[in-house]
Amino acid sequence: MKISMKKESGCRQIITIEVPAEVVDQERNETVKLYTKHANLPGFRKGKAPAHVVAGKYAKEIDQDIKERLLPKYYQEAIQEKSLKVVNVIDASEMELKEQQPATFSVTVDLVPEFKLPKYEGIPLKVTEKEVKDSDVEEQLQTLLNQQSTYEDVEGKAIAAGDMGQLTYTAYVGEQPLKEAIEAAKGLGAGEGYWVSADEHAFIPGMGEALVGLTIGDKKSVDVHFPAGFMVNELADIKARYEIEVTGVRERRAAELNQEFLDKLQVESEEKLRELMREQLELQADNEVLREKHDQIVAYLIKKTKIEAPESALQEQTRNVMYELARQKMMTGMSQEQIGEEQEALFKEAQTRAEENVKLRFIGLAIADAEELDCSAQEVEEEIARMAMEQRKPATELRKELEENQSLSAVSDQLRFNKALALLVEKAKIK
Repeated sequence: MKISMKKESGCRQIITIEVPAEVVDQERNETVKLYTKHANLPGFRKGKAPAHVVAGKYAKEIDQDIKERLLPKYYQEAIQEKSLKVVNVIDASEMELKEQQPATFSVTVDLVPEFKLPKYEGIPLKVTEKEVKDSDVEEQLQTLLNQQSTYEDVEGKAIAAGDMGQLTYTAYVGEQPLKEAIEAAKGLGAGEGYWVSADEHAFIPGMGEALVGLTIGDKKSVDVHFPAGFMVNELADIKARYEIEVTGVRERRAAELNQEFLDKLQVESEEKLRELMREQLELQADNEVLREKHDQIVAYLIKKTKIEAPESALQEQTRNVMYELARQKMMTGMSQEQIGEEQEALFKEAQTRAEENVKLRFIGLAIADAEELDCSAQEVEEEIARMAMEQRKPATELRKELEENQSLSAVSDQLRFNKALALLVEKAKIK
């Protein structure tokens, strides 16, 4: 077998493989024998037709069978002989078969990029440790009590921060009603009985704060500037004037920290509740610090490593990131039509993220190789079980899907990558 390599671009190579003539002829003879044994041709008893007659009758089928056996076999042998790490097979040429002549075919592949790892021990990190204070626990407790708040209709009371006001409103852009100026505004152009929370979380930007101090029957003109990233695309960066009238007030009444409240949370005492909250806040603080370390390590590796990402891996990752970005947009209420209008910007963002993700994966796995970091079969099974629980499906079903999609190795790769990242955190130099 002869093997030649030609670089097409970046990580893409064309592997040309020549199968010796004697191998091709031997494969042909064995295939013809097999066909002859089972051939049922007119004028001959089954299996008794001359070989040359069978070979002529089933020439196309015999050639196809030979190709289907030789091509994958010698491709795999070529990969092993050249110690190639293939990311994806892009294309394969047709194998031409002629008697007493070698068979040649080419396979276009994307290979794992070759690159030099930067010094990864002692990566300098600037991290601010986060201390959980009593005031943080108190703030968390008050947030919990506010989350359990109830609202009661009241009269003769001005709206306070955190209360809710019921509005009748009409919006204008200049002197034109908003619902006429921008058809997509729909319910944001005019409405009755619309409840708005008197805080920064009001859906109409700035409206919540503008309600504070108003009572039932009060009227007010409120200037609103929709931000550039507003979820209703057509209103992005639009300035409007809202003419409002308060038709109802609901007072927020925070839950009381009493035994009934503690029983509802299944906590025996206020002291225990504060203890649990402190533990949760400390865990969150630790996770924030770890994310900060990870972000700085990732930035360091990307900056310090000269690496070219395989084109097919970039395309695949770009599709995945694009899908995730679109999913996130839809969760915020954007329609498919609105997402389509932002497709170009989303695609550019997806490309940028994808390139970093792909490069980082190869860098991390190269560090795992250098440090001989491996994962056991049990670790893989535990990770599949965790993924299955997250996806709400049986672990056996998920494992079968991974095997069918040839993605099982990606699980162990991710585990090895995680170990490499943990090692870099451990060996980092904290400033």
